[in-house]
Amino acid sequence: MFLLTNCEERPRTNPFDPDAELDPNEWAPGNLEVQVISDSEIILTWTQEETQISGFRISRKEGSSDYSQIAELEANTTEYTDTGLILDTDYAYRVKAYTEVSESSSSNTAYIYLYYDCNNSLMGTAVEDCSGECNGTAVEDCNGDCNGTAFENECGNCVGGDTGIDETNCSVFDIDGNEYQTVIIGDQIWMAENLKVTHYRNGDVISHLTDNNSWGGTSNGAYCAYNNNEDNVDTYGRLYNWYAVDDSRNIAPEGWHIPSDNEWKQLEIYLGMDPDEADLAEEWRGTDEGGKLKDTNYWESPNTGATNESGFTALPAGYRGDEGASIFGAKGYFSLFWASTSSTNYHSWSRRLHYDHSDIRRPVHYNRDGYSIRCVKD
Repeated sequence: MFLLTNCEERPRTNPFDPDAELDPNEWAPGNLEVQVISDSEIILTWTQEETQISGFRISRKEGSSDYSQIAELEANTTEYTDTGLILDTDYAYRVKAYTEVSESSSSNTAYIYLYYDCNNSLMGTAVEDCSGECNGTAVEDCNGDCNGTAFENECGNCVGGDTGIDETNCSVFDIDGNEYQTVIIGDQIWMAENLKVTHYRNGDVISHLTDNNSWGGTSNGAYCAYNNNEDNVDTYGRLYNWYAVDDSRNIAPEGWHIPSDNEWKQLEIYLGMDPDEADLAEEWRGTDEGGKLKDTNYWESPNTGATNESGFTALPAGYRGDEGASIFGAKGYFSLFWASTSSTNYHSWSRRLHYDHSDIRRPVHYNRDGYSIRCVKD
């Protein structure tokens, strides 16, 4: 056995037929496995089908270092013992076959990490619990407290225990600190208020565009208040173009997202809409599903069919038009919500509720339009 300190790149001429193109994978060793002998010693084993080889070269990687060759063996062995290993260190091994003129590709990689568990058993499975007891049963609650009593309620919020949050709390906070009530509808958890956030999840500012020309000409995410009047935000939230919806920096709070067109359909079908009808575009669909979503206040008369029995509390926040018509309209008359799903390069799906309809429209609109946003939990 010879010990070497590095791995040279060697020629890979076909050692069995010099006139044929070499495929080094065809004669690479296989099934490399590692077996622990002690806290400083392991045995490597592998298989080799090709018999016309000169021997094997063993390489080892320790921690974050590069691979280096640690041994060169004769062809009549498929086993190697490595000693002097250090506890709590990652090791990786590879084996290559070689001839006088070439070498194969590497075998599969075998990994080993030598350790004693908290019960002092080599490679054992005992672990300390959060209190430091070996094989104990104490666990952290959702608030990070060992043996705490906080838990995730049906809305997915960590409540109770030392959180200081009421167990029935279903609110969520955006990056600006705005708090939103939420509601469970079927298998989904929705915000029960329109989004108000002015920053993406990573802290970057969303463009606030009040000028009509700027709003109608941008292809970047932007928001505004209805009529550029901040007094409308508390009740109705803000209006966003679709580019803000689609931005990879995420406009929704952590753990939430903008609903896709299919997730809107899921909501509508749960409320009673026929699945085939849910797929219809640019039409009023369903019967009373829109009424189940609409708040019973704020809407202009007759607010047809409004019961809000779902708890969704849709408000008539109106809209802002796109290029050429960057005007505000329909507050008190329309709810328009974006879906995250695009329809064309310039249009995306949305949902529309109306003061004199109890059903729901599924239109596509220009990405530069300004609509409300509701988020749904991941």
